Amino acid sequence: MERAPNVFLLSADSLRADAFADTAERLADELDGTRFPTAVAPAPFTASSVPALATGRFVDGTDPEGEAAGGSGDAGDDPASLLARFREAGYETMLLTDNPLVRPALGEEEGASTEGGLTARLDDALPRSLTRVVERGYFDAVWPLARRLGLLGPYYRPATTLHDRAEERLADADGPVFCWIHYMDTHTPYWPPTDATPEPGDYRTSARSRSLAVRGADALEPADLGPVRALYDRSCDALGTAIERFVARLRDSGRYDPDRDVLALTADHGENFDPGRGLIGHVPAASWESLVRVPLVVARPDWPASVVADQVSLIDLPRMLAVPATAAADESGPAAPPSPSSFAREHAFTVARTLGATDLVRGVRRDDGEKLFGRRTADGIDALRTVAPSDDPAAERVRERRPADAAPRPDPESLSAVLAARGGPAGEARDARRYDDAQLRALGYLE
Repeated sequence: MERAPNVFLLSADSLRADAFADTAERLADELDGTRFPTAVAPAPFTASSVPALATGRFVDGTDPEGEAAGGSGDAGDDPASLLARFREAGYETMLLTDNPLVRPALGEEEGASTEGGLTARLDDALPRSLTRVVERGYFDAVWPLARRLGLLGPYYRPATTLHDRAEERLADADGPVFCWIHYMDTHTPYWPPTDATPEPGDYRTSARSRSLAVRGADALEPADLGPVRALYDRSCDALGTAIERFVARLRDSGRYDPDRDVLALTADHGENFDPGRGLIGHVPAASWESLVRVPLVVARPDWPASVVADQVSLIDLPRMLAVPATAAADESGPAAPPSPSSFAREHAFTVARTLGATDLVRGVRRDDGEKLFGRRTADGIDALRTVAPSDDPAAERVRERRPADAAPRPDPESLSAVLAARGGPAGEARDARRYDDAQLRALGYLE
């Protein structure tokens, strides 16, 4: 009896769609896959995006159509994640990542890897209220010097190491496999691998990228942004090369067969480099185009090679990856996923639970690029109406700024009315899931 198809989900942290467009196009062509150039993440940062793309429900408990899950919305009512669904269908599942937020977000018991290096442990040890200046000095001076002298390894395991580990585990698998790899190569501090000796400036620029993510846009010096963005782009290119080589090895070994198996490439959110947005990196919560437009390629043997230009949402990723066995395990699931074009959405929503608080911020993006979204700032939450008329995130312009509790416009088709039907741009989370502050600081999420 022919085995069920293997399923591979390759997701990257902080990966913008425009920074990965060439790799996504090449991979889609190589695998006869479907490319979705207008894919919208369900939230602008990991802690809210990963659980949504893994379960098909936003972190406020609503499904893609805005319907609330049954029950109180507590953890016991959470829908099963992709890992749980595939396990129930008889798959061997594996999740490889060094992001300490991913496993808790998915309710996975196994702890995150501790192989990320000395830097993460130092972050845990530094009392933030007493040593903020020391930590900034560490990333501005000590960290780049230690890297240059070879005293510190990468901040987290690079893609090539995760690929080696995945291949080891795949070799021992007896049945069908669901393999999820979540990369950190494009997360601060950016450190693209190279065979040559890095330029001296790379050490300091990499450390500076981490420091800027913590300090925010107000501390930005204009001369810093160009080198930091260039280092980020090099990290994106290096990750793309590593993924293409990994997929080629999977094909050569027979562990991935495009005529039988399923493979998806995407990201949980993007990254911002425009100081005019009020942030550098991806926190605090705000659904700018650079943060929610992500790459998406899905290669399935039952889908033709195609490009779906219409807007889609990663909230539909579980249905895109469903195979008959996993769909049968979910009573609400179809026997097989619909056609690629059927995932087009006029409105793509974002929902984020603000870190360290019980607030929710929501947003909606219309398929013409106009958006309305709540934004967390140091002064509270406001709402922005923006328009992104092209594929260049820098072209996004603010048309209106309003209080988060402003009444929706009378036109029921307006974005304010559409978002109001889902609770408006701001709300209160029913369950205040907390994350360890040291982990959040290590990722640059907390100042």
